[in-house]
Amino acid sequence: MHKEFRAQWVAAGYDRHMGSAEVVQPPRDGLLRAYYLTTAEYAISNIALGRIKVSRFSDLNDPFELLALRSSDPHVRSFGRILREQYDQSTGLLCFSKNWISPTLWSHYAAKHRGICLGFDIDRNTLLDVIYADDRVLEPLPDIAGPPGISDDLFAKLSRTKFRHWEYEGETRMMFPLTSALREGGLHFKNFGPDLSLAEVILGPLCELPLDGIRALVSSVRPGAVALRARLAWNSFSVVPLESSVDW
Repeated sequence: MHKEFRAQWVAAGYDRHMGSAEVVQPPRDGLLRAYYLTTAEYAISNIALGRIKVSRFSDLNDPFELLALRSSDPHVRSFGRILREQYDQSTGLLCFSKNWISPTLWSHYAAKHRGICLGFDIDRNTLLDVIYADDRVLEPLPDIAGPPGISDDLFAKLSRTKFRHWEYEGETRMMFPLTSALREGGLHFKNFGPDLSLAEVILGPLCELPLDGIRALVSSVRPGAVALRARLAWNSFSVVPLESSVDW
């Protein structure tokens, strides 16, 4: 492990408990290292094909996505539903976590620790951090009798406000027009590239895939990306790097 790297991550603005802080150095200025947890099957497909699936608001786990307005008025509630249908047709999302040490993340998104976490370097200017709140958004609306339409500021707030109980995700989001994504059947994908550069591959504590095989696949797609295995921490409720799997 490289304990000297941790100070570099903290100086770059990352949490001092950053999971990868003693494995690799942080990305260069202007980029954020963000993490995408999924099943082993999907992760292998993502790496091999160089892409990840794009979500829409109605695909996400939180039923309050774009419905965070605070009102008992049925017209306002209807407005929220119409708004979500509208943006479902036009807007894609990629959702990431800013750290990968939460065991709850691995349980919910990575097949109960049998999956894989992919770390990407992403332009910070393309990301919006989720706001975690105890109360719903209280904002005036435009004329709700007409077609859905809200200010950019209100949309930005609604598209990133979630209940505080989701805070364990440490989520940051990339949003973009669906027309810029690759369409295949009824699904949309975003290709790896300069704005979505694979940097880390972390096998979950219960992932049964051989690390050597994953490293061979990763090096064929993204030379320079690191691959390692995770374990459960001994002194905290965290997921941490398995020291023997770190490539020295």
